[in-house]
Amino acid sequence: MLTPKQEKFVRNLVSGMSQREAYRNSYNAKNMKPESMDKKASALFSRVDIRSRYNELIEKANEKVEIKADDILRELKAIAFSNGSDYAQIKNGKLYFKNTDDLSDEKKKAISCIKKTKDSKSIETYDKLKAIDMLVKYMRLFENGENNTSNPKLEIVITDNSKLEKYLYEEEK
Repeated sequence: MLTPKQEKFVRNLVSGMSQREAYRNSYNAKNMKPESMDKKASALFSRVDIRSRYNELIEKANEKVEIKADDILRELKAIAFSNGSDYAQIKNGKLYFKNTDDLSDEKKKAISCIKKTKDSKSIETYDKLKAIDMLVKYMRLFENGENNTSNPKLEIVITDNSKLEKYLYEEEK
């Protein structure tokens, strides 16, 4: 069984600290030279009981962050089926952005960046066509395999956003 300081050292390592940082945070090392801390931390981490506890905590952490295909497909679907009107609207020739607090979590997933500069502001989404392409490949929609008895049709509508920047600047005036 580890001492409380040793347990703290291991947990600090698992949280992403370097050995030196973990040692400094776990032990009274204020007056120690960095080289001394490194030696002590290295010696501590080389112990079987410390390494065993570290591996145990890493394994538990990996179990918690396990990614499933459904998680990825939900993200791709949110991106693939988002559109500009989810994030902004044009009223009387002026562009107004929607409040992000009013957006559903699904709609927020598609946002890659929100920028505001001195002259403009913009909302960027992840690549919609790339997300559709990845979903199509996953679903094997266009393969002539045993599972496909017919060729399904996929209709993609691409809207022209080339004038969107013009509206961004008009809103500021």
